[in-house]
Amino acid sequence: MIKLKDILKESSPGFENRQFGDPLPTLRDIAKKYQEKNEEIKEDLIAEKKELGGAMINTIDRLTDSNNHNEARLQLAKSFLGKNSPLVKSYEALIVLHNQMNQMNDLMKVREKLDKMLFTGAKRTYSDYDAIHSVF
Repeated sequence: MIKLKDILKESSPGFENRQFGDPLPTLRDIAKKYQEKNEEIKEDLIAEKKELGGAMINTIDRLTDSNNHNEARLQLAKSFLGKNSPLVKSYEALIVLHNQMNQMNDLMKVREKLDKMLFTGAKRTYSDYDAIHSVF
């Protein structure tokens, strides 16, 4: 069983400089220190997003305007994953199947699953995600 005197020590975390006679830290004080510490950690973990840029967005827009949606998705995937990513390879395979079968209707469920991964990754990576998503 934990005793109250063990919980409220003279050297509570974050209050090591407390002098004799100063009031003991309250639960609110300790919770506030804990929250401040966690916010500092979160700020360190959050990576700064980058921008895809207008030139690549225009390229993707031109591809979708010419009804080349699979190639547009492939370009977006290559932009932040690299050319050897499994998602990039999947889009390349989708393009091959589309060209071979000359029909996209049967492949739409596959593309929808790939799109979930693609757009989730793009949203995490790019600060201009709204502009990217609007061209699709």
